[in-house]
Amino acid sequence: MFPGRCIMGPLIQHICLVTFLIFFASSSAPDETETERQSTCKSTSTLYGLNCTVWFAGCVTFGIIIILGVVFLVWYKCCGHANQNLLGRFNVIGGEDTNTNLDLPHNEARSHEVDVVLDGKTAHSQLKISHNGKVVEWVTQKGEPQTEIDKNDIDKHFDEDPYVLGSMGRAMRAYWEVCVKENKDWVLGVTSATANRKGQLVLSPDNGFWVVRISNGENLKTFMGDDVLNERIPHRVGIYVDYQERKVTFYNAEDNSLIYSFTNGPSYEDDVRPLFSPWKYEKQPITILSIST
Repeated sequence: MFPGRCIMGPLIQHICLVTFLIFFASSSAPDETETERQSTCKSTSTLYGLNCTVWFAGCVTFGIIIILGVVFLVWYKCCGHANQNLLGRFNVIGGEDTNTNLDLPHNEARSHEVDVVLDGKTAHSQLKISHNGKVVEWVTQKGEPQTEIDKNDIDKHFDEDPYVLGSMGRAMRAYWEVCVKENKDWVLGVTSATANRKGQLVLSPDNGFWVVRISNGENLKTFMGDDVLNERIPHRVGIYVDYQERKVTFYNAEDNSLIYSFTNGPSYEDDVRPLFSPWKYEKQPITILSIST
């Protein structure tokens, strides 16, 4: 349960109990002598059979209840959003991985845009990286590696599947967009900087990969059991990483719709990096875009 509610609920109950006891004690107090009543409460005497002390206690009790109601409303307005975020984190800790309506709207995610550049030192040998580090394509000429592999960087490269990593600054929230308009096969997402890059990879969160893919131009999937996503095939994909919420979210950047959200995402300590692949034998490149373009 939420910490705020755990505190506010018992606090309100205790205050109400104290005020009730005050009212009860006042109303059940022994009657004053005739002389005392006349000297201390001559003008008010009694009303409907209750002396002035009882009426005073009742007014105080009523006033305290009103004040508590106002305080509770203010607290709820201020803390309600925080409690929703806490609920999202509770679901993540519990191991759930579901899409929810609490995903950040696309226009807000875009405000966290970061500059992403392809890292040629991690690229598969048949991937060609543009000079500006924004475009990657598969080149089919056998025996003619497109990416020269330095012997000091050999452990950084993907050696079997055609992937390349991107570089970006460290931030609690990061967003970037990729154009995949002409491609029928691609993979996009993020991976832990320490994830395996050798051999045929299983791209699952358990292995440090949070990705979506398209195959044959018609099936949009995650690598979570190859579930097909019932979403329109995007030509422009937005990827949003939120370390604080531990979510990796994919958007259709053309119509601002949600594609998929991993709610068991990486923590800040995982230090994830963007992952790109135009896949094998795909003739069209994929391009990292600036939002302004």
